[in-house]
Amino acid sequence: MYRLVTKYRIFGLRHEYDTTNHTNHMVLKPVSAAPQEFETELDATDWALANHDDMLHHPDFVVTPVHHMVLTWRPEDEPAI
Repeated sequence: MYRLVTKYRIFGLRHEYDTTNHTNHMVLKPVSAAPQEFETELDATDWALANHDDMLHHPDFVVTPVHHMVLTWRPEDEPAI
């Protein structure tokens, strides 16, 4: 049996310039100072607002859901022999 687990990550929006193609674009970069994942979107947003010094390089950020497919096993799922 599988179940879907949703966690949240913070990504900063960064402006980058490609010198080869001479194009400008916005890129999502992980915020390195942030913990890997958060349990709720509110936890991630609260962390970003509370850690102003860590977020100086990412004034524009987005909190994105990350879905994990987790294999679960419960004894009652096993067929009777």
